[in-house]
Amino acid sequence: MSLRTRARRLPLCLFAFAILSPLGCNSGEASGQAASKISGPLTILPEYKARAPRTCSAVTSPPSAAVATVLVQCTMDAVSYTGLGLIQDVKLQMGASRKFDNWGDLGLAGIDSTALVYPLRGSYTGYFCRLASTLLAGQQACVKSVVPVAEGWCWKTSFGDYKCKMQGGAPKMEDAPPPTTF
Repeated sequence: MSLRTRARRLPLCLFAFAILSPLGCNSGEASGQAASKISGPLTILPEYKARAPRTCSAVTSPPSAAVATVLVQCTMDAVSYTGLGLIQDVKLQMGASRKFDNWGDLGLAGIDSTALVYPLRGSYTGYFCRLASTLLAGQQACVKSVVPVAEGWCWKTSFGDYKCKMQGGAPKMEDAPPPTTF
């Protein structure tokens, strides 16, 4: 990819990072555990009538594809002053590890540039939900965005834990009810 093409794609990538990555995982130790063991309990946020953002204990060893699938939600799910962002239906493949790349890994929060990065590819569905109290009769609480082709990364932070996230092209958006499961 040429330097000129990368320079044009950088603003889009930075925008996607800003929208999709405000939170990380909670602290705790889960090195070597199964994907189901790193996730906190499912809880519902009554003000959104949707599940709360997924939380995870720290993963301190390179994640498997199954653990990366959970870490994508833990890294990308967030509540902000504008609403609730949730990631669902994550399907991914993990590529072979590679060295840190100054261009391609720009913007990965807290990345340890001496550690290996694991490329991801797959798909997911994103939801952006509004407060239930702001809805008019018959309105859906969320906008659903199916992202059929996405790429991403798992990376080690300077604190020694792993995070994973994905991004994709412009998805089709539609109104939808809020998700209530992981």
